[in-house]
Amino acid sequence: MSRGKRVEEKSNHSRKTEEKKNFSKIIFTLFAVAYAIITLIFYVTVIKTNLLPISYVAIFAAVEVVLTMLLIVGLVKNHKKIILNIICLILVIVISTGYIFGMRYIGVTMNFLGNVFTEVEETEEYYVVVRKDSGYNTIEELDGKDIYTFQAEEDVKEEIESKINSKLRDGNGLVDIGNSLLSEKIEAITVSDSQFNMISEEIENFENSVKIIYRATHKIEKAADIQDENSNYTINNGVFNLYISGIDISGNIGKVSRSDANIIATVNTNTHQVLLTSIPRDYYVTLHSKQAIDKLTHSGIYGINETVTTVEDLLDIDINYYVRVNFTTVIKLVDTLGGVDVYSDYDFSAGGYSFKKGYNHLNGQQALMFSRERHSFSGGDNQRVLNQQHVIDAVMKKTLNSRTMLTKYTDILSSLEGCFQTNVKQEEMNNLVKDQLRTMSNWTTKSNALSGKGASKPTYSMGSRKLYVMIPDKDSVEEAKRQIKEAMGE
Repeated sequence: MSRGKRVEEKSNHSRKTEEKKNFSKIIFTLFAVAYAIITLIFYVTVIKTNLLPISYVAIFAAVEVVLTMLLIVGLVKNHKKIILNIICLILVIVISTGYIFGMRYIGVTMNFLGNVFTEVEETEEYYVVVRKDSGYNTIEELDGKDIYTFQAEEDVKEEIESKINSKLRDGNGLVDIGNSLLSEKIEAITVSDSQFNMISEEIENFENSVKIIYRATHKIEKAADIQDENSNYTINNGVFNLYISGIDISGNIGKVSRSDANIIATVNTNTHQVLLTSIPRDYYVTLHSKQAIDKLTHSGIYGINETVTTVEDLLDIDINYYVRVNFTTVIKLVDTLGGVDVYSDYDFSAGGYSFKKGYNHLNGQQALMFSRERHSFSGGDNQRVLNQQHVIDAVMKKTLNSRTMLTKYTDILSSLEGCFQTNVKQEEMNNLVKDQLRTMSNWTTKSNALSGKGASKPTYSMGSRKLYVMIPDKDSVEEAKRQIKEAMGE
């Protein structure tokens, strides 16, 4: 081969090598720019959550700046060996992927929190009910007929009376007007959704014997009114009571209903202790606004305000916050977790399921049946309260498991959306998270349950009809007061 030919080939080889270097440099530079943009977006996203303490923000910013500069320089610099550029490229891709996934998790979290901390309007649906075999199909066909009701709200009465030339007359009780309707003594009744369910439980085959021909909606007074800005027991002060109410319906969390699960969480961020005080649903108490005696569970049909203030009166405490969940919440959350292992104190059956003494792996529907059953136990409602605590404990353990949080975090939040209501402000929740991140403290949890004796008594919400109730044990109530005060550091 001639000398000129060799020089030409060498020149071509050098040119191609230079072109490869230039192309590689362009690729590395593009990745460097993309990484810088992703890092900046991630940093801004994290800061906007307002969940990190100032010290964490400062450390995070310093680490981000140093790491970003090192990787960018490592990418674009002409190293003697390209392997160094490639290593930096791999690190950039891995970290960028982590940032993108992190932003997705943050986005889901903030969207969930935004929905949770939006005030939900509480409503109660009312029905005009007639016999299924009657000839009435619209409310207009009841014109001139008396319609009987029990404790219907005034706005509902006015709406119905504006539709037809009829009077709404007060009956002696829910069961009384229900029986009168079925025995053809009266033509129609107006009851709330909660009252309809209560009548159906007391009168056999009631639901299948009637039909609904009109619906009206009543708006409940805003639950945010339970907060006292001058109270010493707030999240920002580090010691507070949170009321957990589990209502006995599925679907729309805004609908009021009976409060089946009633738990006070006394939280002390100074001692990092939580006391869970459970109250039986059938506790025979004085309703705060009505000043009449009823079962605690029935307070829920008058809104979360009524339940919270009634319990405040019972235990002589301030409750400024509540969390309200329904049956849908339990089922969806447990199923999302892949089931939970719940401890049972007894062998029993409920809702078509059998539970053995010891640990049982339960799906959502089974966990719901487990936590609602009381007839299988000599302790009745007292044991139901303990079973509810067992379910809560199992859910908390499974949820806080690191593997669960890593693999099912977004699914957990999605399962809770629309099934969860609270009056805790987002800023207050952020402060709680910041405090925990700052101290990284371990929390201890204690449980206590009020007790009482079963009896048969009339209730305000049902009228003269006697129902199963639980007469509070005075010593149990006093002990609960003492433990709550102790947990609050008083």
